[in-house]
Amino acid sequence: MSNSGIGCESLRVWSRLETRARRVDFETALQARVHDPLWMLARQWQFGEFKGEDSGSPITAKLARRTTPLSGLRSGAANTIENYSGAVPLETAVEKLPLNFSVVDRAQMGRRFLALAEAAAKDLPQGAPAFDFASYRGLFRRVFPITITPLNAQDPADALSVAQRRTDTAAHRMQQALAGRSFDGLALASALLRGISWASLPTDLALGVIPQHADLFLGAFTAFRDWFAKLYAIPAAADNDGWNNAQLEYQFACSFPHDAGTSLVLGADDYASGRLDWYSFDQGAPAPNGQVASTTDVRTVIPSPAEFAGMPNARWWQFEDGAVDLGHIRAESSDVAKIAVAEFALLFGNNWFVIPCRQRVGVLAEIEGIVITDVFGWRTSVAPAMGSSAGVWTQWDFFSLAPRSNGPASEPLGQHLLLPPTLGHVLESEPVESAAFVRDEMTNTVWAVETRVHDGLGSGCDGATRARRFRNTLDSLERSLRNGDAEPPVIDPEAVLRYRLGTTVAENWIPFVPVHKPRDTRAIRLQRASMPRFFLDSIAPIRPLTGILRSGLRHDNTQERPYFINEEEVTRAGVVVEATLQRARWQNGSTVVWYGRRKKSGRGEVDSGLRFDVIEPV
Repeated sequence: MSNSGIGCESLRVWSRLETRARRVDFETALQARVHDPLWMLARQWQFGEFKGEDSGSPITAKLARRTTPLSGLRSGAANTIENYSGAVPLETAVEKLPLNFSVVDRAQMGRRFLALAEAAAKDLPQGAPAFDFASYRGLFRRVFPITITPLNAQDPADALSVAQRRTDTAAHRMQQALAGRSFDGLALASALLRGISWASLPTDLALGVIPQHADLFLGAFTAFRDWFAKLYAIPAAADNDGWNNAQLEYQFACSFPHDAGTSLVLGADDYASGRLDWYSFDQGAPAPNGQVASTTDVRTVIPSPAEFAGMPNARWWQFEDGAVDLGHIRAESSDVAKIAVAEFALLFGNNWFVIPCRQRVGVLAEIEGIVITDVFGWRTSVAPAMGSSAGVWTQWDFFSLAPRSNGPASEPLGQHLLLPPTLGHVLESEPVESAAFVRDEMTNTVWAVETRVHDGLGSGCDGATRARRFRNTLDSLERSLRNGDAEPPVIDPEAVLRYRLGTTVAENWIPFVPVHKPRDTRAIRLQRASMPRFFLDSIAPIRPLTGILRSGLRHDNTQERPYFINEEEVTRAGVVVEATLQRARWQNGSTVVWYGRRKKSGRGEVDSGLRFDVIEPV
């Protein structure tokens, strides 16, 4: 018998229960009033619920903080700590290196000074001699001229300089255009930085200024010097910067007057990333200090619950917006962050509170104590959940500065927070100079390849292209100087092989050879060497062009002292050091420009092609 078409669907009965309100207004029901809340609170207290997690809610918090401002800065290998007022960002004070101003920059500085002097001339009193702008412009051209050194292409002594000019044609043409038409504003600024007085300035300049205009020019000199000093951050001396050539990183230390007669020193020995924050510092040995600038700040604030968008409400009668569906979280055993957020939101969210606390930039703050007052009037002293991790490798927490492992033992700080006076955003130019430190296992050498060199106009150019053009120009000069006197070598027509003593590399490849450290027979370091340059009948060392590699070299390429790099700094992947111009605006609205370096990872090993004792076919 077929049961098609027969079923029990028609026998099913659905029943639905519906609530029927006795009133039209639901306001009273939604309020969920409790007629005796004191009795409920008393029962909670009797059962000891206020002694555990569900204690009374905090209404006030009294916070005691010990604040210490940053007052001193020590850069590089200097032994003295100089005062730091916060007039410039900390990155600027640490990273600033000598600036290589182009001829265009110098002419623009001179033009700005003339504009300041001309603007000041409008306030001359009646009856004073007229301000002859053209005459004074000629005076400054004679005292601070932009000149071109004459060179003779037929003189072997000038051959290298002639080849350099013919290689940097754009910079040479710009210098030709400005010579005799503008004056060197950088030379004037350098003279004014030594002192603003007619006795400290060139005699020709003092004699060329009309006595009635002397005060006018002194005011213009002061304005020009202040503008230059505030805009350009330059170290006081060429070697007084924080860059450590041996480590290819910045090294500096900051001091905070902490206790009576003692300063807390925070050092940064390996800063080269361009991003300076609390994690760049380590706690160093304390230093003597004659003042106490540490103060304790006590204030009362109102705690607020720690919340995030979509967090479940602590009270059941509040509607939720459903921004976060915690029930839909799919967390694996390795998703620690998801599990922690879900547990915090569902179980312990109403146990955490946030205390508002403002801290000035450039201040180290230490929490000395927190006292919480709850709704029942009880006061509780809150201790940190864990002490500062400091140098304990088994602990970890945010914002803790560990004592330096290679220095003397120091007492670790308690719970603290450092806000260094650093920048949030910096405008950075394209690399003006760049050098790649790479390993060449075939020659057991480290090469510093100058990939970007200064073009003389304030920016950089390709180092390989510049080296190739210079070599071609120098070969052309050598042929013209010889005038066919040098006879080509005679080659046996029956020869099939040729012996070459050694090959060469491009002039932008600077070798660093391994040498032993002093008083050590095993440890080595890398010393800057040089490839030979054969020109006419002389041999001269090839010197680098970038400031990154010219440590210990004079302007005439004579070496004052050797240049060493720690062997461990050049890894198998190599490192790249770039120098850029940087511009930023500080808290007071002032603009500052400085020249700094960055270090980043390289791209691996290279083969320079350098060979010795080579047999090759003719």
